[in-house]
Amino acid sequence: MLPKTFLFLPLTLLFFIPAYAQESKSIAYTNAFNEQLQMLDGLRPIDFKRAVFISEDAYYNNKLSYQGFCTNISNITAQLKIMIKIKGIGQYKTAGNWATFSFMTDTIPANSFKPFTYDFDDFTGSKDWSKMFVTKLLQTHSGNCHSLPYLYKILCDEIGAKSYLAFAPNHCYIKHINENGQWTNVELTNPSFPQDQEIIKQMYVTVEEIRQNIYMVPLTPKQNIACTMRDLAEGYKSKYGYDRFFLKMVSTALKYYPKSIPLIQHKANCLLSMIKAEEHKKNPDTQLLAADIAMHKQTIRIINELGYKDMPLELYKEWVNAVEKEKAKRGLTKTITN
Repeated sequence: MLPKTFLFLPLTLLFFIPAYAQESKSIAYTNAFNEQLQMLDGLRPIDFKRAVFISEDAYYNNKLSYQGFCTNISNITAQLKIMIKIKGIGQYKTAGNWATFSFMTDTIPANSFKPFTYDFDDFTGSKDWSKMFVTKLLQTHSGNCHSLPYLYKILCDEIGAKSYLAFAPNHCYIKHINENGQWTNVELTNPSFPQDQEIIKQMYVTVEEIRQNIYMVPLTPKQNIACTMRDLAEGYKSKYGYDRFFLKMVSTALKYYPKSIPLIQHKANCLLSMIKAEEHKKNPDTQLLAADIAMHKQTIRIINELGYKDMPLELYKEWVNAVEKEKAKRGLTKTITN
């Protein structure tokens, strides 16, 4: 599940943020943001693996090892190549997709009989943001609909297979082109290949949301990086709260992914928080307050224009329960009760 919280704003509003208030409370977050921004601006090659890592490393104040992270990924990709060779399917364009999916979801010698499973404890990361991390997934072999598809894409990128992140309400999954040239959906939380209609029904995707290309569309490379910038912002918020630097991060990401509902909601929530804080000051900055109020109204207006309908958390929990019960049928976990 993805946390709740993009709207395309006029540039005069989008960047009417005083320079003195844009500083981060953390050098690690400043550096990570600048590196991701260079990828988005074309000053540095787009590298999803690197962008994911630095968004997580900033949370730990640069205590993680990128070399160790890359070694872990390389060890897995070596196993994937062996799987493809043994299977004798190297000539197929989806060979890497098959190997990645099998490695992540099957109990096989290649993964030491330990597939990657769904972590039902704090699956939104609301209590502990590190629950969303690929580094956590690699260490524990349990993750969620954020870290599982991220790792799948990183592995596919490394092995030369094509894969794309895609979103449904509060949910991330994978799309790729099959051998017949058709789009295939890949679900990692409950290993399967759902049809579009299944996703629409289970995740309550509306016709308007589909028409607006909000959900169920493959992301571009720059949109992928915008997602990691959103992750960076959410990690920052969990440590320091809403501030101008958080607003700068989500506003920047929105330039490259203007229909990202989580980014739009984060912008709205941040603005509302800062508006309330400014209003409670003894001598509020009326000019700044007016600009923030105007930006917040514009943000809410865009959400409405996109036709977005919030999926109640209770419904998502029902879906999560369904995933758990399906795993129980397969003997992977204990049955839960509602």
